[in-house]
Amino acid sequence: MTMFLLFSVCVARCLAQDKHVRELSPVRAADFAPISSPVSDSSGAIILADIGEVRFVGNEQGWFSYVFQRHRRVKILNKKAFDDLATVDVELYRPLGNSERLDKVSASTYNLENGQVTEVKLEKKDVFEDRQRGDWTQMRFTLPGVREGSIIDYSYTINSPYVEFLPTWQFQSERYPCLWSELMVEIPQALFYTVVKQGIHRYAVDKGDVGGGSYTLGDGHGGSMAVDATVTKHHWVMTDIPAFHSEEFLFCPDNYVDKIDFQLAKTYDGQEYHDHYNSWKQATEQLMGKSNFGAALDGDDEAVGDCVNKAVAGGGDFAAQAREIYYYLTGNFTCDNHSNIFITSRLRDVIRKRSGTVGDINLLLAAMLRKIGLKADPVVLTTREHGFNLATYPVLERLDYVIVRTVIHGNVIYLDAAHPKLGFGQLDEDCYNGHARIISKTDSGSVYFESDSLRERKATVVFVSTTDKGVEGTWTSTLGAQESYQLREHVSDQGEKAFFKNIQTQYGDDITIFDGGIDSLDQPEKPVTVHYTFKLRPGEDNAKVYLNPFIGAGLRTNPFGAAERKYPIEMPYVREDLYVFTMQIPDGYAVEDLPKSARAMLNGQDGVFEYLIGVQEGMIQLRCRLKLNKAIFGPEDYGSLRDFYAFAVQKEAEEIVLKKITN
Repeated sequence: MTMFLLFSVCVARCLAQDKHVRELSPVRAADFAPISSPVSDSSGAIILADIGEVRFVGNEQGWFSYVFQRHRRVKILNKKAFDDLATVDVELYRPLGNSERLDKVSASTYNLENGQVTEVKLEKKDVFEDRQRGDWTQMRFTLPGVREGSIIDYSYTINSPYVEFLPTWQFQSERYPCLWSELMVEIPQALFYTVVKQGIHRYAVDKGDVGGGSYTLGDGHGGSMAVDATVTKHHWVMTDIPAFHSEEFLFCPDNYVDKIDFQLAKTYDGQEYHDHYNSWKQATEQLMGKSNFGAALDGDDEAVGDCVNKAVAGGGDFAAQAREIYYYLTGNFTCDNHSNIFITSRLRDVIRKRSGTVGDINLLLAAMLRKIGLKADPVVLTTREHGFNLATYPVLERLDYVIVRTVIHGNVIYLDAAHPKLGFGQLDEDCYNGHARIISKTDSGSVYFESDSLRERKATVVFVSTTDKGVEGTWTSTLGAQESYQLREHVSDQGEKAFFKNIQTQYGDDITIFDGGIDSLDQPEKPVTVHYTFKLRPGEDNAKVYLNPFIGAGLRTNPFGAAERKYPIEMPYVREDLYVFTMQIPDGYAVEDLPKSARAMLNGQDGVFEYLIGVQEGMIQLRCRLKLNKAIFGPEDYGSLRDFYAFAVQKEAEEIVLKKITN
């Protein structure tokens, strides 16, 4: 196919001759000296330089490919960094017929021996294909002769015809500081990209320019033509970038590291512009037309109909039939990959194998619900560990999960059959990651699954009394939906016996538990209740007894121990923990000291901690409640959140003091 491109030719200069990318000098003995830098730390290595360049070339199909070149130099400080940095993995997209290609791999390890720099080069045979995952291939090489104090230096080139997404450039490493990170991108104005920046550190260089370039495009029949084009150039540099040290309560570091993403927004063929996934409307139309996604849901597939007949035992309304279909899938099908939104082969193959990806299973669920006459549509999203799903425009590469929206008797219900321990109408907490998109022919739109909308309530009740056998008690805890699901998963994997054995191990010799049980394990729509009886180890006949009333519960340490925080605090859900303790005062003892009741508020209305304790009719009664009214806090709230939890930890550590009565 011949394509004629009529680009404007307003060439001030050829950008190929205006190279601004930093050229690394040869490794010298002075490079092995200790590095003085504001970001050097004890993480095991320092990235001396990480330099990338993206440019475009014409290809044989009459269009463009991009060439990505990377040059990286790292100083290894100790063995902790060997596995991370001395072995390099490069992923290539390689579907049949049009594959990315890894070229020009060059790698060397430099050491300082007797004041002289020695070099050990990587041999070509040591670059090998490590594994395949669908259409993706991982290439790998390990630098030879690496030891503490080595400097490793490597470069490679990727040639790719897939211009929809340029490589993400990450200025900031999640483990190691970097002294110099640079990216230059030159784009012919036949391709227009949305550029998304994120991070908190400033650029040393952030500029753009316009010039010109010349490209040779094939005509698809062995011929070619030369095309001049206006070129846009971007140039970014960051220096002295600290390592991104991941903190507790942060779903995905990739949401916050300093980086730049590119997505193709439109193309120009010399006559008109063509939008490319620059709106969710267009992305929805594309997904609905795909044979491995939307187009497979309404096919006249007898296997899907047969599967429905097996699942739906009798009559019943839509709600009853939908439940039967859902539990038939969760009870008979296994999800072997929770990170693929597409059908990997055909729905009939999924039914035959009774296993598949989350896309296989949940799209089969949608197809089965449609067979009985329900409206059922896929909802695509990114799980928490894969980063945010942008509402402003689609980044399809980020989408790693699909669930189903159905409407029964006017009620919207979201379903996920890929997690067998979830109840009907429940989603795993990992799906609560913000924006998701309903893919439908009639009412596509955005829906938001926010952490603040996921509410968990746990209630623990402990009763302690004195019997002729000693001091005994009962312990009962009813969990919220998410903790119930997680416990079902744990018990399914480890067994109930191991679960209670672990509880006993945590108590040590102070408490012996027996008669343990877990209610509602096989009823996923109900909360799980854990209960057991326990016996306290007989104490010595002391004049005073010190007792912490929080048995098998409570806060032992402050989860927010750092002095400061740069990034948001992302808790999995809004939580409320209630603890009720009742204890019969043992014969021959009286209460000498009791913690004082207290109440603390978090930022006014963001949370409350209540500690109410008293003695009545020979009973010590405690009611403690910790409640947060939201799950996501900004870094500016960190200090107050840390102080709030510090107060709760201190309060829950206070002890009841019993004094022996003397005649």
